[in-house]
Amino acid sequence: MKTSQPQSQMKHTAISSVKFILLPMVLLSLLLPQLAQGQINFSGAPPFSVTAKLKNKPGTNEGIIEVAAEIGDGWHIYSITQPEGGPLRTEIEVDDAKGFKVEGDFEADADPHVVKEEGFDIESEFNEGNIKWTAPVTFEKGVDLKSLSANITVRGQRCSDEVGCVPLGMGANRGENKTTASYGGEIATANAETKYRPKRAHILLYGKVRHADGKDQIDPGDKAILEITTEPVDGYHVYQRKDKAPAEGNRPTLLAVSKSNSWELGAIETVTPPADKTKIKDGLTSYTGAVTYKIPFTVPKSAENKDYKITGVVAYQTCFGDETCDAPKATNWEVSFPVGKKFESTTGYVVWSADQVSYSDAEEAVKLSMVRGAEKGGEWAGYSPLVVLPLAFLAGFILNFMPCVLPVIGLKIMSFVHQAGENPRRVFMLNVVFVIGMLAVFMVFAALAVLFGVGWGEAYTSIVFKVVMIAIVFGFALSFFGIWEIPMPGIVNSETANELAAKDGYVGQFFKGILTTLLATPCSGPLLIPAVVWAIAQPPVMTFTVFLFLGLGMAVPYLVIGAFPKLASFLPKPGAWMITFKQIMGFVLLATTVFLINGVSAKFNTSVLTMLLFVGFGTWWIGQTALTEPFSKQFKAWGAGLALIFAGSYFAFFILLPQYELEYQKFSRLAVDKHLKEGHTVLVDFTADW
Repeated sequence: MKTSQPQSQMKHTAISSVKFILLPMVLLSLLLPQLAQGQINFSGAPPFSVTAKLKNKPGTNEGIIEVAAEIGDGWHIYSITQPEGGPLRTEIEVDDAKGFKVEGDFEADADPHVVKEEGFDIESEFNEGNIKWTAPVTFEKGVDLKSLSANITVRGQRCSDEVGCVPLGMGANRGENKTTASYGGEIATANAETKYRPKRAHILLYGKVRHADGKDQIDPGDKAILEITTEPVDGYHVYQRKDKAPAEGNRPTLLAVSKSNSWELGAIETVTPPADKTKIKDGLTSYTGAVTYKIPFTVPKSAENKDYKITGVVAYQTCFGDETCDAPKATNWEVSFPVGKKFESTTGYVVWSADQVSYSDAEEAVKLSMVRGAEKGGEWAGYSPLVVLPLAFLAGFILNFMPCVLPVIGLKIMSFVHQAGENPRRVFMLNVVFVIGMLAVFMVFAALAVLFGVGWGEAYTSIVFKVVMIAIVFGFALSFFGIWEIPMPGIVNSETANELAAKDGYVGQFFKGILTTLLATPCSGPLLIPAVVWAIAQPPVMTFTVFLFLGLGMAVPYLVIGAFPKLASFLPKPGAWMITFKQIMGFVLLATTVFLINGVSAKFNTSVLTMLLFVGFGTWWIGQTALTEPFSKQFKAWGAGLALIFAGSYFAFFILLPQYELEYQKFSRLAVDKHLKEGHTVLVDFTADW
């Protein structure tokens, strides 16, 4: 028997069913366009979106196309200038451009971070936070600017340390994000009279770029100055500049440079009003007059003759008396100026953005600016040479006490003992030549830093350098045990091997200085790495100066004893103890050899030990011919001994070593993506970490 439901209940059921069907359809219709553009994803990443505008310069047919991206907190994208062979770079493509033509490459409004990532042979460049790219365009004559549009595609990936990398777009447009560029108004300009007053703020903002010597043209290699001025009005005051705002209280002025074209910027100089117009409140100095911040910089000699742009942000709080204060604000700014061409009436002046940003945004910009500076100058970024040079000298001095160097210090102690009582002038010159050998290596490292950005110890990452150093140290150890003797070049008329061993020649001292410094490269004493990182970020002259101070710091003990030979008299007089000391130093050198072998990949261990076997055999062969023998016999002995060493090394590394063994690397998701993109087969070896 069938029973019927009341009509009202049937109506309610029907409506519920329609809702159940229609609601997902409505939601899906709303989400599909965003899914197609990559605005929504289910990867755990916040939305990534792009917008685009076309702008024109007033009174001209020139303009720009501007593409802005919102990346999301904790995420970054790789720069549009990312070199090949690294992570997947971001690319921007303009399609269906009618009525205008793109005349150049896109350029970001912020310098990228430059870091070395696991799995890549070259440095990675990435941007985080919101970013804008602009490219120059020319408009067709008579075109209606408001009718223009173009399709913009941004391709690439974004990454985070927690999630990894995901495509910029999802769904059908996986890996790319699309938007449409339309007309967005005129490009703001500025001149000498332009002073920008933000809404609801009692302050004027202005600035410019000028030649450091007042010339009307900045050429490659010239020094220039960027000036940013804050001028409170209506009886208000503004607070001093800080790199970090306090947790509470009034807000200091913040100034950050977001884009410097990777040029080196000097320390910010503050030019304040007269002292009687300032006062201190809550630990901050306030100014009722205009405050100018000067940032010096040098245009690289390699710069092209074209227009360049510097961008940044300034944050401020204006107050009237002790109680009435405006809310803290921040304003983005940019300045374009030509290199290699005279300034015009409207070039070189700072243009201020009408789009206000928050004070906290400026704090983040300052942090990013300091991070970029640290990437260039390390933890000493912002330090002046007057601070760095003494610290570099101290870092070099400390190197004398590192375990890598101590074995050669033993050689020098022996030399000091022999030098006691000798002609003071000869003693001084021997030590000077030793120091010259040390400084020669430091200057080579400085040249490598200037030309290739190679820092301290990076030569030690070369397997060839490591193997050669292991062979040299092991050979020295065998000489300390008497298996062979190291001839001292420059010594003549000696009758016995003891006399030869007891004297130092200038050439021998020079090469001892070189060896001492090379042995120091696996070690990095306190202060050394920050000094080298800071030096690499400086102009070439300062780089060489820092490395010179490192070398002088390491050399100072030898210069002091050379200048005051009597100091060597405090050491024990020559005697039987020297034989024991020499043999002990031989064991120290063997320990150094073990230390150096530890820095070589395990796959080379058998080859290295085989090479050392032949080094021992070759030096023993050389040692069978006394140093007092005629030159012809010594030449034959050395020729045969070196031939044994080279033949054994060739056997060890080119025959004994497996030539087709896989070179394992530490796992990196970015490296896996890179190799897969290049069509390579990737083998991932994993196990449990108990």
